[in-house]
Amino acid sequence: MNTTRNDTQDNIQTDNMNATSEERTDQKSTTPGGSRNNKEAVIAKHSELIPRLYMKLLPIQIILVIISGLNAVIDNTFAANLLGAEAMAITGLFCPVTNLLNGVNALFFGGAQVLCGKYLGKRMAEKTRSIFSLDVISIIVISLILTLLCEIFPHELAPMLGARGSLIPGLAMYIRGYALGLPFFCLGTQFTAFLQLEHKEKLSYTSILSMFFVNAFLNWFFISSLGMGLFGLGLSTSVSNLLFFAIQGSWYLSGKSSLRFEIKNVVFSDLRDILINGLPGAIAQFCIFIRGTVINRVIAYFIGETGLSAFSAVQSFGCVYWAVPAGVTSAVMVLGSVYVGEEDKDGLKVLMKTFLQRGIVLVLAVSLILSACCYPLTNIFFHDPSSDVFRMTLQGFLLFPLFSPFSSFTVGLSNYFHCQYHERIVRIVSLLDGLVSVCVLTVILAPAFGMTGVWVAQILGNLFNNLVLLIFSAIYNFRHPDAERIMCFPDGFGVPDEDRLDISVHSMEEVVNISALVWDFCESHGVDTRRTNCSSLCVEELAGNIIKHGFSDGKKHILDIRVSCIRDDVVICLKDDCKSFDPAETARLFDPEDISHNIGLRIASSISKSMNYMNTFGLNILTVTL
Repeated sequence: MNTTRNDTQDNIQTDNMNATSEERTDQKSTTPGGSRNNKEAVIAKHSELIPRLYMKLLPIQIILVIISGLNAVIDNTFAANLLGAEAMAITGLFCPVTNLLNGVNALFFGGAQVLCGKYLGKRMAEKTRSIFSLDVISIIVISLILTLLCEIFPHELAPMLGARGSLIPGLAMYIRGYALGLPFFCLGTQFTAFLQLEHKEKLSYTSILSMFFVNAFLNWFFISSLGMGLFGLGLSTSVSNLLFFAIQGSWYLSGKSSLRFEIKNVVFSDLRDILINGLPGAIAQFCIFIRGTVINRVIAYFIGETGLSAFSAVQSFGCVYWAVPAGVTSAVMVLGSVYVGEEDKDGLKVLMKTFLQRGIVLVLAVSLILSACCYPLTNIFFHDPSSDVFRMTLQGFLLFPLFSPFSSFTVGLSNYFHCQYHERIVRIVSLLDGLVSVCVLTVILAPAFGMTGVWVAQILGNLFNNLVLLIFSAIYNFRHPDAERIMCFPDGFGVPDEDRLDISVHSMEEVVNISALVWDFCESHGVDTRRTNCSSLCVEELAGNIIKHGFSDGKKHILDIRVSCIRDDVVICLKDDCKSFDPAETARLFDPEDISHNIGLRIASSISKSMNYMNTFGLNILTVTL
């Protein structure tokens, strides 16, 4: 019975393939040269998915940075209005600790994201889950150690952060309240990074909004109703971090997640790769931690408590408006790691073009808007326009955002170089951007120009970093760097242009032309007739199914197809932004009694050497090897 079914199916497949072969021949004979023109028209639309995917990733990447910033804004607002200017100075002194936590998080989720992106690019799902589990274990251990240090030695930590005199006990109280929620904050941040891989960004949005409102309410309740002072200010953040972690963690406890926590599959030696890949981002954050401590000490020495309060107010919103540049540059790393894993040179070119044309422009627009809102932002914290602290804060909100476009350019290129393993460039730029440039200029300018010098140092320091990066690229390439040279592709990277065919599909009408394009491409590369026919048939059947079932929801979608001749194989990769769908799994689940049902998918599955599917960032990626 089984033999008869298989023989029947083989006959159906052979008949379909032969019929399709005749159709291809007819098409080629009736439209000589037409496929070449169609190819140029279709390829001109290629990679529309990348800009769309880049802009889709931005919100969650921005949120990853804005999380701690939201709590800082809330805490500083209540500190200024309920506890006074001294409390503002205390939260300002604590700000470098937040940067340190961001550094720890960046070290782990940054490294894990890069590795997961590359493993996803290579379609290695099990390895991705192993990295996820190792990341969770590591962050739990590190965050618990930090919590214990803060709870046991708060009075010793306060002077190290720059507190003096009466500020020491207040800062120690705030540290104790804040430290209780460190494990929840760190784990929640990791979950936010990974939930985007599973297309569950809405869960992250829900957790962050809940955290925001709970923190605001508890600040009011703990300070105004219970009189808990600075300890209550920190404790409210800890409780809100617990809620932030619990909402996102519920997905991983539901049993529905593809990234499961599995200790048995963890390879602890992979921790080295996580740390190496996360190091550049962590170096930048750790440098910002040191930079914040140095600048606080410079301000305290040359300007005093008033300067610290102004710097604290601006820095609290700095965490928020730096979120847009950070999101713009982080999206480069996340997508870049996937396209590096696929060795997709054209995809990387389009990604960097999107970063420059959309990302940098967005950062510039947000920076100008925030500078224009300098007065209302200042009025959130201080209400007397004649006071020195109001004047210093107003100037800060006017000037501080203007450094963002320069820094975004530097960090975006640095993140791309990190994906390509140009680690020496990355470390130099991270050190300059995070610490050296701004610190040196602050030490030079603050004694002479006060807080004006502090704000101007931010802009000039980042402009200097841009110049260093461009000069380095010019020297490296012995000429003015063009778009491709500045990307520094390794020798032999990617499939050569002549050995691949890139197509974008928007409608069913375009599917017929695709089969002819694939036929011509395979035939021109000396692929045997059977595999040429199989490749043409496979692309037509799969593209038709995606258009029919995925494009039917009324939304605008794009299907990108790449056909490559790699050594002796023809590799077909289809990417679309439709609802998740696994053709390989579906083919196995078809009713075996109905051999004519979904014959296209049956043929594609049976004639291929391998058929692998993965959904990444809401993108369906199907790879077929013939």
